Formats: sequence, C-alpha cells, structure tokens
Amino acid sequence: MNGDSKVSTKSKIAVVAIIIVLSILAIVAAVMFAPDPMPVDWSTVEYIPSNVTLLEADAEHNPSEKDVALVRYNGDAIDDSDWKILQFTDMHLMQDDDKNKDTLSNFISTLKREKPDFVALTGDIITRPLGRARAVQLAEIFEKMNIYWCYCLGNHEGDSAPFTLTREENVKIWAKYPHCLLESEVKTTADGTEVWGLGNTAINLLGADYAVRQTLVFMDSGSKVAYGDDAAIAEAKALGIPTDSYDYLKESQKAWFAEYATAAIAKGTKVMLFIHIPLVEQGYVKLLKATEPLPEGWSYAYTTEDHSPVIVGGEIYGYTIVKDGWSLVGDTASYEKCYCSDYNSGMYDLMKSLRQGVNALFCGHDHVSNSILYETDLAGDNPVYLCYGVCSGLQSYNMYSLGVSDTNDYSLRGYAVIEVKADSSFDYYNVRYNNVGKRIARIAGGVACD
Repeated sequence: MNGDSKVSTKSKIAVVAIIIVLSILAIVAAVMFAPDPMPVDWSTVEYIPSNVTLLEADAEHNPSEKDVALVRYNGDAIDDSDWKILQFTDMHLMQDDDKNKDTLSNFISTLKREKPDFVALTGDIITRPLGRARAVQLAEIFEKMNIYWCYCLGNHEGDSAPFTLTREENVKIWAKYPHCLLESEVKTTADGTEVWGLGNTAINLLGADYAVRQTLVFMDSGSKVAYGDDAAIAEAKALGIPTDSYDYLKESQKAWFAEYATAAIAKGTKVMLFIHIPLVEQGYVKLLKATEPLPEGWSYAYTTEDHSPVIVGGEIYGYTIVKDGWSLVGDTASYEKCYCSDYNSGMYDLMKSLRQGVNALFCGHDHVSNSILYETDLAGDNPVYLCYGVCSGLQSYNMYSLGVSDTNDYSLRGYAVIEVKADSSFDYYNVRYNNVGKRIARIAGGVACD
C-alpha cells in the first residue's frame, strides 16, 4: 500500500506540474497573440493619389535584376522632378494611448499634408509588447494611404521576447504588404557570402530614361550584442566589447553596401544609407556642461562670442562642442551622449572611401539629437553627411526629462524631408510638429546650410 501511495502522490505532483506548465504556456500565448491595437482614427486615414509605380526586380524597364525600383509617371512620360522622402524615427508606440493618439495624429496628418513619394522608418516605431496588432495596423495605414515605405529594425523591436514580436516576425508581417518594400530574404554578396541581419533592403529610385537616380539602402544595425546569435556574441567577445554594448554593422553588411556604392560611382549616381543605431563618429558632437573645461581636441561648435549656450531656468547649462576636424551643420545639436556601439565597425571610413557614390547616412535611436556632421576637409569634395533624423514620438524621453529644458515640451519632435534631385544630390529639411509651417533647410543640393 505504501508503494502504491507513493506512486499515486508522484502522479498527482506530475499532473499538477504539467497543468502549471500548460497554464503558463497558455498565458504566454495569450499575451503574445492577444490583440492590443493602437488608437488609430481610421476616419482620418485617406487614400492619397500618387504617380509612383513599383517595378519588381527584373521587370521591364527595371535596370536591376535583383532589386525593386520605383518610377513616377505623368501620363505616359516619366516624371523627372524631385523625389520626396519622409523620414520618421523612434515613434515608440507603447503603453500610453493618449500620447500614442497624438503621435499617430501627427504622423497621419503629415502624410496627408506632405504627400510623399516614399517613407523611410528608421526603427523603434512599434515597441509595445503585444505588438502584433499594432504592426499590422502600421502596414494597413500605408496600404490605405497608397504610400510606399520601408523599415529598418531598431534596437527595441523584439527586445522583450517572448512577450513581444520577434524581429523576424516583424519583418515577415510587413514584407507581405504590397506597399512595404522591406525584404525578408537573406541577402548575399557577389561572392555568395550571407549578409548578416534582417530586412536588409535596397531600393532604386528612377528618373529619366529609367536610369537609377538614387539607391536607398536599409540595413539592420542590430540591438544589444547579447540579443544576437551565438556567433555574433562570440565575435563581439573576440573584439573585446561587452555583450551589453549596442550592436554594430558587420563585415558582410559593409561588403554588401560597398557593392551598391561602387555601382553608383560607375553610373554617376549616389547611395543613401538608413540604419537605426548611429555610428561612433556621430559622437563627435556633444553637450559640454557649463562647469566642465573644454577638452583637448575639441572646439565650440558655434563661433558667436558666447558660443551659443544652452540656457535652462535662466542659467547656462552647457555648450555644444565638436571634435576638431569635424563640422556641425547649422544649429543642429546633440543634447545627449551618442548611444552607439562600443566597437567602431569602420562603416564611416568605408563610406568616406566611396564618397563619390555616397550621399549620407540617416539614423535615429538618440531621441534628443538632430545633429548633422561632416568632415571639415571634405566640405567641397563630396562629404558624407551623418544625419540624425528628428524623433517622431511623444512617448519617448525628451529634453525636459534629461534636464536640458525647463519646459516639458516636444520642440524637437517632428520628421525629416529628403528631396532627391535629378543629379543625385539632395535637399534635407527638419520639420517640427509644433511649427509645421516652417521647414528648416539643413542641406541644399548636397551642400551644408551653415
């Protein structure tokens, strides 16, 4: 009897344990797949007439056999006017539905007002756990508004797994939509090497005679090194950087990008790169506290007598400084440190070496930075501009929360406008949501507006 009793007790414990495990799995599944939609006012999401047409890879008139292209028509003729691209970044559509509502209202109103040819999203847009319904909603906004778009993953997509969508799931969801040009297939270089990352995508913008005017390259800049696969973690350790470091662009990605830049040089055109996490060089501008001495090898960014100090509550908070040999465009600035990788991948040096075929890099990630940097000596020789986009979300931290503003406003919130010219140069504007009637020109025809 005692033996039977022990077996019976063990069986009961096993059954209870199985029930507990199944219950936990059921809860996790419910959390992962439960609908949690954003507060979208669908009555404001309107169809926008457009003359943009998608040419699939290797389609008639598409000069590329491997990449999609966009072309615009006026009747039977090609529209050769400027291409208008909008960049939104770090919308952080999270828990606070009131702020989400304002963020989405600004976003949708901007699309209706600007009527862009294309939209670039540079990461950290859908960052809410339970984000499946939200990822679908984002794609459906673009479908209903008839706008082509692409997305490069930020560091927050998938960082709360298993309670949120994985990075792979985000890419698979969006890549199914006709107006989303994000590609889910793994890319390879010319020698057959697999390109690291998810959603690496190249898109050609065409002009007269179906010639490529600009190539837009979107690359996965990763998340934290610790969130990568075993090979990526081992590589980072070999490089001597901690696993909690932000990630970096890999050699395979650099090789893949170099192929496009080299092709652009041969054609007399240009390439733009869109990523989320900034490069190390974007830390060459920073805010110096008023109590700190100017470090050796750095200069005040502005040449006014008082160096244009940041004033908080009537007191001087600090000054914008820039590393010697680098220039800051206009009054753009970084009010926080650059949260880049601890490892310099050499991506900027690569772009610099191929600058005859490279226009600029556009990123996000740092919410109160809108700086645009370039090397001073390259001012007249095809400089490669390193551009932060304008943070587009009202739920992410702001200048007030970091202590560099005495008012809890969102004066740095907005979006960027990139207008690509027939000669492959570009204009770049910052637009603030609190003053949409004013565009601040930062770059005109590829030349910094200082």
